[in-house]
Amino acid sequence: MTSTLPQAASEVTPAWLGEALGGTISALRVEPIGPLEGVNSEVSRLHLDGGNRDLPSTVIFKVPAANASARGIAAYQRWYEREVGFYQRFAGDTPIRTPEVYLAQLEADGRYALLLEDLADRPQGDQIAGCSAEAAHAAVTAAAELHARFWNVAELEAHEWLPATTVGLDRAGPVAGAFARGWSLRREIAPSALRPVVDRAVEHYPDLVAAAATPPLTLIHGDYRLDNMFLEPGGQRLAVIDWQFISRCRGVYDVAYFLGLSLEVDERRAHEAALLDAYRERLAAGGVDYDAEAIALDYRLSLMLSYAVFCIGAMGLDPTSRVGLMHEVGLERLGVAILDQDTNGAF
Repeated sequence: MTSTLPQAASEVTPAWLGEALGGTISALRVEPIGPLEGVNSEVSRLHLDGGNRDLPSTVIFKVPAANASARGIAAYQRWYEREVGFYQRFAGDTPIRTPEVYLAQLEADGRYALLLEDLADRPQGDQIAGCSAEAAHAAVTAAAELHARFWNVAELEAHEWLPATTVGLDRAGPVAGAFARGWSLRREIAPSALRPVVDRAVEHYPDLVAAAATPPLTLIHGDYRLDNMFLEPGGQRLAVIDWQFISRCRGVYDVAYFLGLSLEVDERRAHEAALLDAYRERLAAGGVDYDAEAIALDYRLSLMLSYAVFCIGAMGLDPTSRVGLMHEVGLERLGVAILDQDTNGAF
């Protein structure tokens, strides 16, 4: 691309879009995505008019968040760089269905943009509503296929932008401070049984991150939940978006994050053990030996790390907004999952 990279949908011109897609476009229309677009980026659907027959009729356009604070956090965590790196390097080798990428570009000054396939023909998941056990099985086994493909692959360490865990070992200290602040705001409203468990996690947070970064490691999505998935009610035609949290980590992190956040409590309790077995069995089919005891230990660890992510993310959010409610529901479910696992002070 030779033109300036647009940083808002209003800056996109037919000429720029035509150059990016390799065709001619006479006009375009911008449609905001809606409440599931997230807070780390601005996401729009672009409708193409008068384009070549071989061009798509719509594409997804993703650029940095309009909010300066959100952009600063994203830059600190290198979320935009990680997502561009995923689409440039790993998407083609990933067994999970991802959107076709037409443009993935990050410039030296931090300008970033993605042009992606529009998956609107598939129903998008809803983390608040949750999903069936059948859909959860599809998500968990797809994660196993992703993890088996990149299990202990040496190339993962060659990419400086790809951190160990979603946080990164070098950022564990500052993030621990954010976790402590977030927990202080909600400790008194949390269930009394949960308070000492999370107190210990706050105190030892860098150690928890270090444990999750201990080999064997694989490539994880890092934000593996229903809002970032397109799938039929029974789990058919699964596709996964939003790869900003991609990292190297113990594989079951994705599974704990998904089950703890995206299943209602009774549904998780009824199917958790079977879903963890399905994850282990699918890994084994891919040539990976991740024994049940190690999975159980890493699962508990990952539930707590997931709680920290949502505890930090909930700070400053309006709990009545969609994203605020998503965090509140997620924290409630994760808290119960943690207590279900916290036998004899496991955390």
